[in-house]
Amino acid sequence: MKKILLLLLLIIVALILSVWTALGCDTWVALKNATAAGRVLFAKNSDRTVFDCQPLMIHPRRAWPAGASIDFGRISIPQTASTYATLGSSPFWCWGYEEGINEFGVVIGNEGVFTKPLLASLAASKDGKGPTPGPTGMDLVRLGLERGRTAREAVDIIAGLVERFGQFGSGLPTMGLEGAYDNSFLIADPNEAWILETAGTAWAAKKIERGVASISNTLSIGAPDLASPELSRNSERMGWWKGTAGGPFDFAAAYRADTPDHEAARRRALTRAGCSLGLLREKAGAVDEAWMRRIARDRSTTPSLDLDVTASACVAALPADAGGLPVFWWCASVPSGGVFIPFFVHGSKLPVAVSTAGTSGKKIIPPDQAAPDRYADDSFWWLFRDLNDKINSDRTARLPVVRAAFDALEAEFTGGLPAVLEKAVVLRKAGKDGEAAAVLDAYSAACVDQATAKANELRTRFETETGPSRANLDEFTGAYIATFGSFNEAEWTITAKDGRLLLTIPGRPVLELKPPDKDGIRRLAASPQAGVLFLRDEKAGIHALTFHQGPAAFELPKKGIVLPPAIPLETLQKFVGSYYGEKLNETLEILIRNNALALKTPQKTYELRPPDAEGKRRFRVADVAAVKFEEAPDGAVAGFIYFEGATTLSYKKTK
Repeated sequence: MKKILLLLLLIIVALILSVWTALGCDTWVALKNATAAGRVLFAKNSDRTVFDCQPLMIHPRRAWPAGASIDFGRISIPQTASTYATLGSSPFWCWGYEEGINEFGVVIGNEGVFTKPLLASLAASKDGKGPTPGPTGMDLVRLGLERGRTAREAVDIIAGLVERFGQFGSGLPTMGLEGAYDNSFLIADPNEAWILETAGTAWAAKKIERGVASISNTLSIGAPDLASPELSRNSERMGWWKGTAGGPFDFAAAYRADTPDHEAARRRALTRAGCSLGLLREKAGAVDEAWMRRIARDRSTTPSLDLDVTASACVAALPADAGGLPVFWWCASVPSGGVFIPFFVHGSKLPVAVSTAGTSGKKIIPPDQAAPDRYADDSFWWLFRDLNDKINSDRTARLPVVRAAFDALEAEFTGGLPAVLEKAVVLRKAGKDGEAAAVLDAYSAACVDQATAKANELRTRFETETGPSRANLDEFTGAYIATFGSFNEAEWTITAKDGRLLLTIPGRPVLELKPPDKDGIRRLAASPQAGVLFLRDEKAGIHALTFHQGPAAFELPKKGIVLPPAIPLETLQKFVGSYYGEKLNETLEILIRNNALALKTPQKTYELRPPDAEGKRRFRVADVAAVKFEEAPDGAVAGFIYFEGATTLSYKKTK
């Protein structure tokens, strides 16, 4: 039975891995020659868990005393003598930024990537031999902004920090090391851009001077322009890279995690990166802010750039000349259902609601100690998360209404921007930086007020609408018992909120379920490759769910629900007893559990379904193994054959 347990464990680990790694991000850039106004445009979509509130924060330029340090929640590192002014989108529990900009027009976004060094570190950590914790990718984004005057400086700074401190640890709230990932970065300034990709303490960088570029959740650099010492030689020592005669070193091929599950995740990331890159090329030479926002809202691919778990998005317009000011257009929650508002790193303050989290508040704590943030009336981010939930209750009818309202607002904000920027630039040239900041702050505040009023108007409208008829979701809620892999008797929980269902898996992010498709499967908002199908019995009602991931499906019985026997129990008694398998030298038991036959191993008990046309009783938890009983002519049970793929094992009844 070791083979049974191993197969089920591998499948479920792959399943869960592919689900949470689907919480990705996308970052793209258009250089001067690719844009309509001849200035660099940068954008990012940040995908997180549905409760990972992401306030916008501003931090002024500051001098620090000797010996100062930075507390990241999990670790601390030394602070520099001074830091530049920054503006960034920061998860409620985190010191760093998902995306941000500094006073020199340097802008950075990061992506979680999965590498061979990361997998080695995770394996070592299980034996207590893993690397010490390092900054998260989000911390590195903010560090690069606070310390770098140009994109190249930011590359050097982040690369140096990775070499010195590593980056090992969770980047997802409520999660421990299972939320760990390495990072890639897209870094731009008003003149150029760089892609920086990391693998443990190793790194590679590629310069971009013209055209467009896009990154997603996978390594993409082949031959780097810059790299950490011993990058190629170390990969050869580890057996990751054998090279080709006379060919260049390929960083991505050597260092990316290449298990089947990570390769599947890589294909999904390449789909999204290909989408953003294709849309940028479609408007080559004429890309503008509106087109960058259009890309952020794209849902033409599976998976798409815009997801129901997208926590924020930005479009940064960098100045075309040294005297101009950058604009950081920021959208709270999902871009397709939200509005981009202009903010300014050269301002001095943000509206309070924009920097306010939900019930958890904005604080810096270890991610595994961060409880899910919840809705609060005074949080701008939660206002738009709630609006998005209401949109999804009837997306076909409601999304056009929302887009008409918010597209009009964005056009109005864009129209008023040139005069505001011109006034601020004149004041700054006159040495009146404080007055200039006040002008910028006032414009952002006015835009926030308009967006808030419109969002509340839409929420009220949707609350009073009857909407399409739908079943009461309460019947689906409750605990479902997992009996596979490492989830021995673990409870997966279905809850309902604002007309949507949420799935909570122990130790994993909360996953939102979409409405059922034509097959009745409620796909995950984070990953349409996975979903939940609820099983209904005429008498017992909803009695189980099956979790689908590609061709695999795992059944979880609902806690407290016992189905009536599919076969009279008295006819099953003859199968009950002990069975010995000579090949593996083990004794197993057949018993009755929950009104069905079940196979008991030393580790777990697996319920069996009624026999199919071939007489095979398949595992209820997953259709990967089956038992077929052997009966004598007089009906006595002699033993059973265990089937798993091409493997068969024979067991004889002993009593």
